[in-house]
Amino acid sequence: MPTPQSLIAALTREGNILFATNEKEVALLQEPLTKLKQQEVNGSVFWFSGDQPTPANTRVVVYPTGHTVFYNSLGLRMLMTDPEGHALHEAEWALDPESQKHKLKQARMQLDSRQWVGIKPRAKRFSTPINIKGQPGWETISLDELRQGASQVWQVPVSEVNYFYKDENFVAKGEGEYDVVLDKDGLYALVDGAFEKTMFLSFMFTVNWEQLDLIPVVELFQSTLPGTGGAVFEFIWGLHADQSRETPLPPLRYRGLPTYPSQEAFNIFSAFFNPKEPAGEKVMDVFMDPDRSHEIEWTPQPQPPWRYFSEEHALCLTVQDNYLFKVTAWDDPVGISYTNTARGGKGSCGRYLAVTGDQIHLHDGPVKKEIPISPSWNIKEKQTAPNPPPATPFDWQHFFGGKPPATDPVKLQYTVPLYPEGAAEIEESAMQPMVLDQIFHYMEADDSMPDKLEKIENVLIHTFDAVIAGCIDCTQKREYTVLYGDPEFAVKNAQQLWNFAALRDQLEGVRNVKFLNEAEHVDETYKNTYDMIFKWIPFFYHTDRDICEKILKSTAQALKPGGILFLQGPAPLRGLFDHYQLHCQNSDPVVDMPFFKQHLKLCPDNQLNPQISVFLAEKK
Repeated sequence: MPTPQSLIAALTREGNILFATNEKEVALLQEPLTKLKQQEVNGSVFWFSGDQPTPANTRVVVYPTGHTVFYNSLGLRMLMTDPEGHALHEAEWALDPESQKHKLKQARMQLDSRQWVGIKPRAKRFSTPINIKGQPGWETISLDELRQGASQVWQVPVSEVNYFYKDENFVAKGEGEYDVVLDKDGLYALVDGAFEKTMFLSFMFTVNWEQLDLIPVVELFQSTLPGTGGAVFEFIWGLHADQSRETPLPPLRYRGLPTYPSQEAFNIFSAFFNPKEPAGEKVMDVFMDPDRSHEIEWTPQPQPPWRYFSEEHALCLTVQDNYLFKVTAWDDPVGISYTNTARGGKGSCGRYLAVTGDQIHLHDGPVKKEIPISPSWNIKEKQTAPNPPPATPFDWQHFFGGKPPATDPVKLQYTVPLYPEGAAEIEESAMQPMVLDQIFHYMEADDSMPDKLEKIENVLIHTFDAVIAGCIDCTQKREYTVLYGDPEFAVKNAQQLWNFAALRDQLEGVRNVKFLNEAEHVDETYKNTYDMIFKWIPFFYHTDRDICEKILKSTAQALKPGGILFLQGPAPLRGLFDHYQLHCQNSDPVVDMPFFKQHLKLCPDNQLNPQISVFLAEKK
């Protein structure tokens, strides 16, 4: 049982409290902490003032696992820590001048890797002007009819349009003219753990954090750092527990315009909340239908996943119902968690863990590490035998000749597409997935492409660092030479490629893939010729015509007659194709691509140089 002194130590631990309002609350809480009464409620110990614990007078709750929640003087969640006092999340509340109610101002969550992410409620207001004067009978068109029309255009249920677009979201600007406004919450990576230096990750539909009403859609779901979903749901689960003390909240529903259902989303939801499907139907059938995902009712799990940080071993452990699910080493240059496979499933890149007796065994191929179990981790379900993955002909390091490059564990966490929050140009690494989608579109639109691909024997991939794995076809045994410049992206893609091929029993198809450091191998690589080349010309060369032409020349020389070239570069480069014996089959500015236009629906202010283009060409 924690003592007042240990609670004060957690409150005052360096880095646990960063929000100014909470710093004042800590000062107010320390002195009366020793005088608070204690009472056990459903296994948890409540520290409170007064006769009985209430949401208003409870200042501390200690769960049976040892996890502790501190509340401010209004009874609102302020800080949650693990049993050793490591912060899991911090929340700051502020008085809203309009409603005169305290609302969430900001919150931050610590990930397994010890990186931080944060939520800013109503971070951005989106406004769309509409004019219905041209429609027949526009004078009598009601807002309900506008919402009905929007549901048809967006192809989403009208119930969801009604949920997000209330009458107050339509701001009349004149006869038949409206500004349709919608506020969205923002999700950010916090570079130093605070909001002073942030990196935008995603928008979310606005959540009523003061009385939870939905499970939010993270719109740029591929842009979140590993572990973000679990940390955010840990916070949501905690708020739900706080807000249900006196009167249970209604079940939550997964809502969005549209939703993005997936097996991964279902897994993270169901770790913290129990799903209930409509009577007589299968839960996954309903959940995986974007038009019906909102019909699933979610109620909190009695025991969510609990996280424990270990300073001694530089680990974060995730335990649920006394079963160790996952271990993450936060200084790990490989950047892959160890997964407990005793109940089935496979660990990424063959990494897995086993629990035997009082030891945790971390397996990474032939490398094994043993960690003694601390009683404070509440691991009581212990297996007697590990469940190793099946043997494979080689591991992901094979792509680097067995010696992958050194990586920065922190930079590895940021190998995800990161888009600007507002009116700024998208960076290259975030553009590459969209360009690759356009390349796939070119392939699918060309009826002769399957026959051409059958003849491809060797491929060069150069400076497509963020999407290397997507350029490689595991079903065809070819020689692939990958020139990379960024070691973190290279390692991440090598892991993704290996996982994808291993899951489908296609590792033999990628045996002849080799990743080479660009600076060390570019000259020798371009002395050879290839049947297909993926080439990305870095943006900073686009304004230098001479360098772009030299790059095009060397690329064309490395392409065999009849070979296929997928190229990203400035639009004027097309004028040089004939000179270098290249027949241009397709050429499109990225700004005109459907994939970029789809992205603008999520981040409408993002910008891109209109000259950046994608080409499909063949060597004459």
